[in-house]
Amino acid sequence: MIVHLASEVAPFYKRGGLGDVVGTLPKYLSVKEPNVVISFYYKTRMHKDYLFEQDCFEIEIQNVNYTFHYYHYQEDGVDFYFLNMSDDMQFSDMESGEGKTSDEDGEKPYGQNFPFVVYLYFAKAALHLIKLKDMQPGFVFFHDWHVCGCFVYPDLLESLSPNCKTILLIHNYEFQGEIFLDQVHLLEAETREQLMAVHGIHGMLTFFSLAFKNADYVATVSETYAWELCESQVPHCGMQFLDLIKRNKIYALPNGIDEKQWSPDQSPFLYRHYDVSSYKNVKPYWKNRMCKTLNITEGEEPVVLFMARLTEQKGINLLMNLWKSEAEAMEQIRTLLDQGLKLVVYGRPANGVNGIIHKRLSKAMDLFPGRFSYVHEYTEKQAHEFLAGADMILCPSLFEPCGLVQMYGLAFGCVPVVRPVGGLKDTVVSYAHLPHECTGFYIPEFEHESLVETLCEAVQAFHRKAEWHGIIERGMREDFSWKRSMEKYLTFLDMVEEESQVVMAE
Repeated sequence: MIVHLASEVAPFYKRGGLGDVVGTLPKYLSVKEPNVVISFYYKTRMHKDYLFEQDCFEIEIQNVNYTFHYYHYQEDGVDFYFLNMSDDMQFSDMESGEGKTSDEDGEKPYGQNFPFVVYLYFAKAALHLIKLKDMQPGFVFFHDWHVCGCFVYPDLLESLSPNCKTILLIHNYEFQGEIFLDQVHLLEAETREQLMAVHGIHGMLTFFSLAFKNADYVATVSETYAWELCESQVPHCGMQFLDLIKRNKIYALPNGIDEKQWSPDQSPFLYRHYDVSSYKNVKPYWKNRMCKTLNITEGEEPVVLFMARLTEQKGINLLMNLWKSEAEAMEQIRTLLDQGLKLVVYGRPANGVNGIIHKRLSKAMDLFPGRFSYVHEYTEKQAHEFLAGADMILCPSLFEPCGLVQMYGLAFGCVPVVRPVGGLKDTVVSYAHLPHECTGFYIPEFEHESLVETLCEAVQAFHRKAEWHGIIERGMREDFSWKRSMEKYLTFLDMVEEESQVVMAE
């Protein structure tokens, strides 16, 4: 059995790509053996019509018994469990810890918004549930920092099943779950000992560092991001903790996309579908609809879609430098539009609707009517419709562990314009390097001028219709499905099993 621990799982609750991955990956891995997902139950935020409470149990923490309720759902051979803590409904409140504007705030969806001890409560409860249900896992995947508190309970981990292997999967190392010592006294002696052992190495402590020191294997979600982490080529703090990794290696397990959801011929949100043989007839319909919805003047210019959390990581500073004056920022947007394109910015802004990003993008809508549009309320339906209507998808990320949006764009015939970092580099073939094999365009430098030059090049290619259709069709024929990604997962799990057998034989 394979068990997955994560803070979110689509469609029950999702804040970003992590939820998409955890909602889909186990269904494909179930071809190997049964899969179970254990996550948090966020009472006021979940799509839970089909969830029901199965039972409850108690665990002891610092001589106090806490009751945990768990909810269950089964689909496609995967069992989903969601844990809630009845004491003050701690887990339910975690995701509302950012305040009333959290739904509109794209700043730190995977940041730490609640006391770290609560994540340790979840960790102990999750391990208890695995034992309670006698799951006997052969593998346990820990998806990002939120669930790495399990490693302070080594006895519980070791008791899950003989030869169980623990695998940390880093989805984004920007967010690490820092642990401060001011609350350590609230924990049991054994837990304090585990925390202080790691703290003593570097004088700091994060949830990721606990996993680095104790997990059997560490992996991340693209080949290039694994290299960037190992070579310290990403702008992250906490790089010193990587030397704790047991095998001194980070494996690459690339994400895929769910073809049943994210393909133009099967999308549940499109009532006019298309594929590589029919996109020429259908995409213009969706482009026309998109332009009317957003009050964009339709013409011969390409529509460029920037669909992301509007943060520095995702490259919002390339569109408009937030450190410059409003007038200078507006001039930067004007320069982009003057390359002969229409621009749609779609995503939740950092710092919510009261932040500078929201205010400046709203200002740009007033200054450039018919040429620029900004939508800050995200829905899956609109995401599918915009991908079907746009000509290009813009991903100017400072860094990108994997990136799913560029893969969605390729599938929908929406040509990616990306920074060659992380998973973006792994999935998009550059026009500048291989013009007859390319599927998109690279922005060489993290600078506004580089973005302008690349968009100018892409717009020129857009007007060479035979060449442009070739780029679209090569992209639509690319296979980034989970079926393809599963080959690497299954090869990796086979390797883990073989290494385990060798150790046992010794």
